[in-house]
Amino acid sequence: MKDSVGEGKRPQKSQDLLGAPLQYAYRLLSYRGRSEKEVTDSLRKKGFTEQVIQDTILYLKDRGFINDTALASSLKREAEEVKLLGITGTKTFLQQRGIPREIIDNIFAGKDSDELNIAKKLVDKKLRSMENYSDEFVKKRLWGILARKGYSFDTIRKALKQLKIREEEE
Repeated sequence: MKDSVGEGKRPQKSQDLLGAPLQYAYRLLSYRGRSEKEVTDSLRKKGFTEQVIQDTILYLKDRGFINDTALASSLKREAEEVKLLGITGTKTFLQQRGIPREIIDNIFAGKDSDELNIAKKLVDKKLRSMENYSDEFVKKRLWGILARKGYSFDTIRKALKQLKIREEEE
């Protein structure tokens, strides 16, 4: 009696053998990039066994569909340029998306973040809507906004100091 896999050949996990979990993972990845943890958690919630989940993740990683390092770089850029988050806020954002701590540390180790310029952009953006308020109110509000976005106190102080200089020159 012949085996459907073939005699003497080791069965290999392929797209056909993984079926439903792989199709579900593809659907998740079609919406947006996801970390290995996000895909694993979603497959677990769907009720797949741990072995099937591991095989699916390995299959996707081997083919480049899951790459936490590339995703982390992309999310870091989004956090800084679109969300205007500080270093702490960016790290928190990456952790919430399931990026491992080692990858986050590696991404921030290589480059100095331009946190002060990002903070200045955010201050300029928020100032447009606060023109009619007192200076004291504006500073308190900006301090809170910058702190919630994950900026260091030193960066906040420098960004608001720049604001004071601009007000005096005008």
